[in-house]
Amino acid sequence: MRAILSTIKLIIFGIWSFFALFLGVLFYLFGISRKMPLIANYFWSPFVLPFLGARVKLIHDERIDRQQSYLIMANHNSFIDIPVLFKTMPFFTYFIVKKELQKIPLLGWFIAVYGMIYVDRSDSSKAKESLAKAAKLIAAGKHVIIFPEGTKSKDGKIAPFKKGGFHLAAAANVPILPIKIVGADKVWPNKKPFKLSNGKIDVIVGEPIFPETLKDMDINQQTSFVRDYILSL
Repeated sequence: MRAILSTIKLIIFGIWSFFALFLGVLFYLFGISRKMPLIANYFWSPFVLPFLGARVKLIHDERIDRQQSYLIMANHNSFIDIPVLFKTMPFFTYFIVKKELQKIPLLGWFIAVYGMIYVDRSDSSKAKESLAKAAKLIAAGKHVIIFPEGTKSKDGKIAPFKKGGFHLAAAANVPILPIKIVGADKVWPNKKPFKLSNGKIDVIVGEPIFPETLKDMDINQQTSFVRDYILSL
């Protein structure tokens, strides 16, 4: 029964997502592609989250300065983390995404027009170029989200953080906004799309970590420091 309900949910989720992408095409054709974040924040995620059975709560939102540029770092347990962050962040957000998504019809186009930042992880020089571009955008005020684990957790635990996000934060010279997402893997388990469940997802906001806090640490110490802080939330 659970598998049947999950299948129905996934089909409707796919239809709604396709409709959101179609709206993106219309926005682009009418020359208003800069408004595409509206689709993610106010059309796509507000529908898919309750439909999938997710009750989302933002905790310590008072720690977010809406006028401040951040590099947002969050743990990653589930695909549903993406609409969760679209819905809960009080400003438009942009993800750093792997280049492989560029090959997916329509979705790859939408991601590019939206303003997401592709990273080619198979080529270190191109990856550095992408991160340099992202740093300029963050310094200019764009709020970028990165999952520092590099991929979704396989066991629900927060994996060691990769270094790229910390080079990015240093280049942009902005604070890191640490976020812990709890419960997402219960609603949409990683690699188990036919075991969807209703449940609560908490998005816990940590105190911003400013560049001055990390300046005397080497890159390995920085990754451990921020990971340990997110674990403590």
